[in-house]
Amino acid sequence: MIEATAADVQDFILARLHDPLRAKGLTPADVPPSFDLLLEGVIDSFGVVEIIASLEEQFGLEFDFDELEADDLTRIGPLSSYVERKLNGR
Repeated sequence: MIEATAADVQDFILARLHDPLRAKGLTPADVPPSFDLLLEGVIDSFGVVEIIASLEEQFGLEFDFDELEADDLTRIGPLSSYVERKLNGR
């Protein structure tokens, strides 16, 4: 299984969203852990699905939506931490 920290996951997500972030005048360094990608208009509902699918593919895991609050699917910090926990078997 792939090893990654929450910071690695966050970097992966933000790299995938480089253009939409730039369109909002943001850089990855501007994005705090509480940043909600959906509410801030960086992604739409289809974008949520795309991010989840790309995380599953990149890190070789399967999301269990019972383990994650719905709001945390779109907030960069909680989403990244969830992936890290899944990768570490916690």
